[in-house]
Amino acid sequence: MADDAAEAAEKEARRKKHRKRMNKILVRAWNLPDAGPFQETSHPSENDVRDLTGVGKNLDKGVYGHGRSGWELFAKDMGLVYNWHIIRKGKHASIASSHLDEVVGYFAKIDPILGDLVVQSKPIDTADSTSRMNSSSANKRKINSDESTDASPKKKANVGTNGSMTLSQREKRAMELLASYLEERGGERRQSEIFTCKVVQRPGGRFESIFFSAENKRFKSMADVARFLNLDKDPVKSQGGGIKSSSRPNKVTVKRKLKRELDKLMKLKAKAAKALDDHSSDNLFDHYPSSASLMWDDGSRLCRAHKAGMIMPRSDIESLPGIPTHCIPDMLMVWDFLCTFSRTLSLEPIELDDFASALSFRPMTENGSKCVDDQPQSTIPVYLSECHIALLRLLVKDQSSDFWWWSVLETPEMVEQEDEYISTRYKKRRSAPAVVKIDMEALLSVDEDPFVTRKWLQALEDVRTRKPDISGPIKNAVRSAIAVTTNQHVKLYLKKAMRSWKTKSAGLVKRAVVWLVDRLREARPELWGRHVSHDEIAEQKKLVASEAALEMDNIVEDADVDGVSDMNLDGDSDEESDFEEDEGSDNEDEYADQTDAPILPSNQACSVTPNQNDEITSVTSFVPMKPVPSVVDLLLPPGKPLLQTDLVHALTWPSVIGATSCRIFHWYKRRRNEVDDSIREFRQLQPISVAERRRREMVASLRILSECGDQLDSNINLVESAINHLCDGNGYLDLSAAQRLCILRILIEAAYDTHHVQSIIEDNFKARINAVKALDAEERRAKKAAREELTAIETAARERLANEAREAFIDKKRQELIEDIKDTQEYSVEFIESLNDDDIIDLDDDTKAEYEALPSADSFNKGEVNAVVKMIQEETAFGAEQLTVLTLSEIEKRDEDYLKSLQDELESFGQPDSREASAKIDRVRQKIIKFTDQIQTLSEDRRSAIEALKDAIEDGTVRTLRNAIKEAKLSRLSGDDEENGGVWALDLIRDASLELKNAEGRKRVTEAQKDLVAKRNKCFIRTEPLGMDRYQSRFFHFDHDKRSRIWSERNYILHNEDFVPSNDAVLFKSTQSTSIGAPDKYDDFVNPDDSPCRKSFLAFTRQEYHHTGEIASLARHHWSCYTTDRSLRILIKNLDGKCAHENALKEQLKETLENLALAAADAGNDVNYSNAVSQEDAGLDITVPFVKADFFSTGDEDAFFQEKNRASRVDAHILQDIPSAIGRRVRLRRAPDPGRAPDDAEYSMATITGWKMEKVHPSNSSNGVASVEAASLPIWKVGLDDGGELHLSAREVVEGIVRAIKWLTEYPGYVEHDAPFVSYRNNLGRFCGRAVEAPSSLTPQALAKQLIKREQDLYMPLKNRTFDNNWGGKAGARQAWVSSLKDCGHSFDAVRDGLLTLENAFFDLTGGFVTVEEKKEDEPAARTNGGTLSGKDLLYDDVSRFDIELESLGHDVKGLWNSSDAREIFKEIIRVSKTVSILALGLDLICRNVQAYIDRTKSSVVQPTVTEHTSLAYVGRRRAAMQPGGYTDFFR
Repeated sequence: MADDAAEAAEKEARRKKHRKRMNKILVRAWNLPDAGPFQETSHPSENDVRDLTGVGKNLDKGVYGHGRSGWELFAKDMGLVYNWHIIRKGKHASIASSHLDEVVGYFAKIDPILGDLVVQSKPIDTADSTSRMNSSSANKRKINSDESTDASPKKKANVGTNGSMTLSQREKRAMELLASYLEERGGERRQSEIFTCKVVQRPGGRFESIFFSAENKRFKSMADVARFLNLDKDPVKSQGGGIKSSSRPNKVTVKRKLKRELDKLMKLKAKAAKALDDHSSDNLFDHYPSSASLMWDDGSRLCRAHKAGMIMPRSDIESLPGIPTHCIPDMLMVWDFLCTFSRTLSLEPIELDDFASALSFRPMTENGSKCVDDQPQSTIPVYLSECHIALLRLLVKDQSSDFWWWSVLETPEMVEQEDEYISTRYKKRRSAPAVVKIDMEALLSVDEDPFVTRKWLQALEDVRTRKPDISGPIKNAVRSAIAVTTNQHVKLYLKKAMRSWKTKSAGLVKRAVVWLVDRLREARPELWGRHVSHDEIAEQKKLVASEAALEMDNIVEDADVDGVSDMNLDGDSDEESDFEEDEGSDNEDEYADQTDAPILPSNQACSVTPNQNDEITSVTSFVPMKPVPSVVDLLLPPGKPLLQTDLVHALTWPSVIGATSCRIFHWYKRRRNEVDDSIREFRQLQPISVAERRRREMVASLRILSECGDQLDSNINLVESAINHLCDGNGYLDLSAAQRLCILRILIEAAYDTHHVQSIIEDNFKARINAVKALDAEERRAKKAAREELTAIETAARERLANEAREAFIDKKRQELIEDIKDTQEYSVEFIESLNDDDIIDLDDDTKAEYEALPSADSFNKGEVNAVVKMIQEETAFGAEQLTVLTLSEIEKRDEDYLKSLQDELESFGQPDSREASAKIDRVRQKIIKFTDQIQTLSEDRRSAIEALKDAIEDGTVRTLRNAIKEAKLSRLSGDDEENGGVWALDLIRDASLELKNAEGRKRVTEAQKDLVAKRNKCFIRTEPLGMDRYQSRFFHFDHDKRSRIWSERNYILHNEDFVPSNDAVLFKSTQSTSIGAPDKYDDFVNPDDSPCRKSFLAFTRQEYHHTGEIASLARHHWSCYTTDRSLRILIKNLDGKCAHENALKEQLKETLENLALAAADAGNDVNYSNAVSQEDAGLDITVPFVKADFFSTGDEDAFFQEKNRASRVDAHILQDIPSAIGRRVRLRRAPDPGRAPDDAEYSMATITGWKMEKVHPSNSSNGVASVEAASLPIWKVGLDDGGELHLSAREVVEGIVRAIKWLTEYPGYVEHDAPFVSYRNNLGRFCGRAVEAPSSLTPQALAKQLIKREQDLYMPLKNRTFDNNWGGKAGARQAWVSSLKDCGHSFDAVRDGLLTLENAFFDLTGGFVTVEEKKEDEPAARTNGGTLSGKDLLYDDVSRFDIELESLGHDVKGLWNSSDAREIFKEIIRVSKTVSILALGLDLICRNVQAYIDRTKSSVVQPTVTEHTSLAYVGRRRAAMQPGGYTDFFR
């Protein structure tokens, strides 16, 4: 029944599909051009369909049934619609003909026969057509009556058919034949009515009729229909006398059918039994690994150690000398970036240890005091200079630097000029606060003509676009509004606001006017064309009045407000206003700057001032407070530095890097503020207060650079202190390692935002996708090969099981025959044994049946197959045909049996009676003695071999497994089995051999994928971890780091403040000490009123920082490094393969360990550069041959004590508390080429693992004859962190221990002058010049050369422009200046004096200050309390420093300086400078001003046009950000 229902559903689905296709054809015909006459006809007919509407009705009624007949009827009706018009030749005949062709094409796409039916269909409602149909029916009946009755049912179904009949006609004919056939079989004709017929055309043109019952049951012939109706009557005899008898199945056929059904059921039973066995034998843990959280407390040693806060195993490196622990992740990130993008930066990579040494480098003398050189800053490591210059070049030449270079000059008004991205709500929130008191409720209650109100509001709208320093237009707009308005409250308000107005300072007036206009627009929406009801207007006025009343509480107004109404607003004419508007000014925008800008004492006090209650006042801009211009800012040009200038140079990079970092940090501070505002806006919260904004800006370094910016409970802000230190012109080496790291972090953060780096990452991402696809394809190929191999092994296992079953059956039958012939004596035993397998099987039918019933290869369950598969794999791993696995006790029992067999053999000989017997007895006795001696030492060897096998299995590397298996075979833990011709072995050797095979397979896959992995790794995006353990600890390996290093990042375990952990519990930390950076401002995204969900939500979100959810900021992590072979093996051993995370990590670490072992093997003797005892220890030339000897882990106290006594007295106090060298860390020094480069050395760390006394054979150097007896000297074995082992003498051990202690503790006076980072040279970029000049690129001598060069370039143009030359010529001052620089250029003071001398010379050559009047005219004196500040006072005053400009700007350049104050400021900066970089920036400033003077004093023929002077670099540093293109918001 289920099959019938499914078939019926399928049939109905096909019917719907056909109906849908018919409907599409009908719609297409309906939509043809000029189809109106055919859509609905005016001459309907009862017999034919004459319009498309009728066809649609028939389609809806289901007239066109499913199958071929339905399509044929549908095609005929569609053709009748058009053929009726064509036959009648009416007025629509031509259109009907064209439409008919279209419809024929629709049907021809489905079947060409249907297209022919459309053309051939004719109307049949006429008399002629009726007579033709009757004649055709009569002819068909005549044909049927002539057919023979003895034809087969199938043949009868086709009788009388020809190629001209349609399928529907054939189906009708078949139904008539079926009725006749049923009547012949004894039934009735009406029984055929419950059946339907379908005629199909088979390939070759043959037609076949198929019948269906009402239940949709299918019958292939009319005979089947008769049998279904139980019509058993014989058919009527035919004319030839033949009878069509009903075929009945005989007994043989039934039996055969039953046997087939039984075999089918038996196969299904066997298949079901096999599936059940496979399910029962499956290990669910193999398919579903254990969860990491379930293994946190599984009772293992690792879990116990983690609970105690200890690391298992203990890492080799937990910190680097000079680098704070919390800065290690940032140091790794910075170093990895510099190495990864080395090609982009043109910077040659450096080792991690050398980078850390350079980062923490401080110049010191050998006695431990600070360097007392004339300029200690000149000893900056070359790599630090190269990497900073490379980063600076990348940033400056990228377009992204336009975002942050002008950030320190940014004001809110600049942002408002490009505020098209700001939403309306944000603009409303940023509206100016109230500054003048007013009764808003009274103002809104005045009934004023709306036309008048709109007029004075329009007059005040002009103030919004005016600049505060152009006060004339603002005053005119306010005066016009006062004259127009009739509201006395508005007049009083505007007059009170005008009390603070003064020339070139109308910021407060503008703020008050804008506030009033915004409030009126908000309270009176009907003034601007909006249709608002009176109730809504009243409600809006009430709301605005209440908000304004709250703002009025924050305003303090002077008590003396008399005379406000008598204010004289006349004074400045329109001409003056226009002049002021055109004149412009560089004054700051008081309205735009919402921060506490410094107010000069010369400014008059305003009558109304904002209240200082910043806890209530909301912020109106995300622009942070501008920093005070630094000394470096004063020396830099107004525009962004260019690579073609000397600003991005080895002499200036420390100061320029400080200014660059300041701008980048200020830019990120602004973005942080904008994120805060956006979050609060999205959460529909009130804006934060000014005080809260300032508090957040104070900790901005902790929010932006949380990790390296950590203050460690100190009051010093590392980021800002480092920036200020460099911007003030101080030395780079005065910074701590953490501060230097902060500077690099800032630069790299900006480098990641550059377009160049982003394009590289995008290209790498695309290339990485292709590389990963190729690697995945290779991995799939490897997995496919492994599956095919496993399938082949399983097939072999099944064949073995089947063969074993057949052999057991044959042996059983053979034994039964032998037992039978003992009674019958019919055949002999020899005859039975001579029979082959086929003869035994063919003895009788029962034996043959039993043989055929034996299980086939596919009938065995999975458990049986897996057991044989494992056996085959073991035999393959051993290379033997058969393997016998034994335990240790069984092997010992085997040895005892072997010894006993030898003794029995000896006893069997008795007394020797011949020489041959005596020889045999002697040989057996020697075997017994030799085997007995081996057994005495075999127990200890086997124990060590078993331990080595266990460690090797946990290790999983090829080399270790091979060595362990070799050692086990030497200990007689495996051997040849003489009984079966195979091999016997210990179970651990079997496991090790299987693991070795797997390791070799992994190695082959790794070798095959090596090129693809290298190609993928070149497409760098980010360093991904190797994996994680059960405690979510992540493990990393950096591509440019030493291949043996694995870095781990572990989460700390939080404990209470009262808990005091042990020294070994390094993972225990309190919540406060684990937090790093600034805490989250959760009030920005959590509603304070939502108390029920607040706590749970915060706990959930904080799990990103720590799994406990108790830390509200970034959490510290414990970083450490594994470098030695032993520590990595222990780490792998502690990982559990049942955990999915740890299993994946274990595989990755095994590959790393395998590479490490291969690297150590390839290195060979290169690492053993001290395998012999030193000559000093023996007193003469000695040679130590390589002899395998055991090293001891204890007992070296006496030997080490003797060597300590011979050590230097200077280092005696370091070694006095060290009794033994075992387990100590040593730092080894090696000179790769001591002959050519004795000062270039390589340093490496190692650990002492054992010692021994070794005999050496001294030789006489004169005659080469041994004259001294062999001496025993101590030898220590050390394990290198990079892999491999060394043998050191006593002197080398002591020196290495002392060197390691000094290096790790930063011992005063310890300097590795031959360290690799000291001799580093950048062969890719050479930003510090040639290799020989790189170390001295920041020295005073280099600046002296630059002074002489720049003076030579500018002297001749200046000489041609002056008549009074006291610098060159006969005076000889120039020559003396050059000589002094060449002779004393190494002195910083001499170079500084030389720069001041050069400035004085250029000042005189450019004319100086001509007259006192001109000097006073050019000096914009800054008056404070009625006095005048000198240039030196201006420099040290934070308020006036904003107005200092040392650059020669504009078109009126009259000399070297624009004022005497500028010259005085410059000379003061140079006088107090302490670094070469400040002097270099001063030199560049002088040269730029001189060049500006030269360009302005050219003749009119060569003088540049005005447009050439309008570049960004010459419009002033305050106005540069306001020029088009000078400032670009980061949203754009």
